[in-house]
Amino acid sequence: MRILKAGDGMQEKPRHPGDPRKDLATDHRLWKDLLWNCWHLQIDLYYLLHGIRCGGAELTLTQNSYRLMPGEWSESEWEDIKRKHLDPIREKLINILKLTRFGKITEETLPPGVFEDKPEFILVEQERMVG
Repeated sequence: MRILKAGDGMQEKPRHPGDPRKDLATDHRLWKDLLWNCWHLQIDLYYLLHGIRCGGAELTLTQNSYRLMPGEWSESEWEDIKRKHLDPIREKLINILKLTRFGKITEETLPPGVFEDKPEFILVEQERMVG
């Protein structure tokens, strides 16, 4: 593992900036999780949804997923956004919304040495004496 130092010429991966509309507190946590998951799994969706959220879009909880709502967008603007941007990626969007319904993804790692070669153990059976 190499430790990067300032000035190495290598760039760090940018950090996830979070929900751009913290002022819309009702669904802030939902957007935070959705944008986090998009950032780590579907970066193209992240930028699209981040822009839509900047304009005031909202998320509502459904039985199995979330639903995007226009929020501060006008009805005509929202219809235009759906037609131009959301409909072409409908399946991708549905999948990330369903995944986010379960929460924020995390990076899980295995403890060191889990897959390293282990010494073989030889079991020796002892004969039982029957008396």
